[in-house]
Amino acid sequence: MNKLLGGIVIGALLTASIYGLVHVMLDESSAPDIPQDILAQRRTGMMDLICELQLDLDGQLALGINANEPARMSLAQIDFDRKSGWYQGRLAISEGRAGNLTVVGPRLIVSRPAMFQRFGVTISKEDFVIDRSNGSFTQSISTQDGRTITLIRGTCAQVIKPPF
Repeated sequence: MNKLLGGIVIGALLTASIYGLVHVMLDESSAPDIPQDILAQRRTGMMDLICELQLDLDGQLALGINANEPARMSLAQIDFDRKSGWYQGRLAISEGRAGNLTVVGPRLIVSRPAMFQRFGVTISKEDFVIDRSNGSFTQSISTQDGRTITLIRGTCAQVIKPPF
């Protein structure tokens, strides 16, 4: 009788513990906390950035790029009023054909449709993402066959212009 009662108590405690853990996990995943300083960041005007970028090794291999490119410094600009953005480089969303800006929390996503061939594949979309919470930069391309390939990675920092 004591063993049966002990088993029931242990079973009830175990069930309550699992229920509590599941409940806590579901509450945490429902909405991520975004720090207030990120939410308060600029959403108007223009933001100038300087970025150190390099080819992503996995993207190089996926596209068969053999050239060893060194890391490069590049300028980028986000125009919140026009909802657009661009950055300089050989494989870039250029100033002349800026992409459309979408702001998702701390992430600035600039994308544009494309339809050209490079690296032996037809590219249907280009985009880059700058995460303001950590400064990371990622450029990826989408191919006509449905693949999304990360091509360039790096870090960016905002350029603060002196008042003179």
